[in-house]
Amino acid sequence: MQTPPEEYEVVVLGSGEAGKYIAWTQAKKGMRAIVVERKYIGGSCPNIACLPSKNMIHSAKVASYFWRSEEFGITKDNTQIQMPVVRDRKRKMVDGLVQMHIDNFKASGAELLMGSGRFVGPKTIEVTLPDGGSCVFRKCPSACLPIPSLPGSALVKRKPRSVVSPIGWRKFPLSRFYVPARCPRLEAF
Repeated sequence: MQTPPEEYEVVVLGSGEAGKYIAWTQAKKGMRAIVVERKYIGGSCPNIACLPSKNMIHSAKVASYFWRSEEFGITKDNTQIQMPVVRDRKRKMVDGLVQMHIDNFKASGAELLMGSGRFVGPKTIEVTLPDGGSCVFRKCPSACLPIPSLPGSALVKRKPRSVVSPIGWRKFPLSRFYVPARCPRLEAF
């Protein structure tokens, strides 16, 4: 006999930027929230992408300044870059960010579960755990995130505005963007 799915008000796949903040915010408001993460706590940015690469680039920039030190009246001898030290500095930063995310999950009350999730039915996710086991979660049917009515949120027509894009200035009419006057509810799935 299969155990019934455990119910949560917020079920999120992935602990990246959107998922972690939704779960933390809703958990702090008293909702039962869980985040299922396959590999990188906090998403790819603090683990393998944005921040680690910026950390390495900063080390290269410091080395560049050092090699150019004679331009600034500073002499140097026998300059070497020790990549193991550079990598350790980056790893220490990543470990600190992962711990910060774990602490934020604990402080908010949101649960973090390591595993690989997949939809197996309406609002139902099966999670394969690292040890090979599995569990099933379902979003409560009555749970929804309220969207407050925004003042002046009816369709607003405005003159075109200029926006900076990577390829230069572009004009587009803001009237193509709509904010609904009332949104009955927002659901993750």
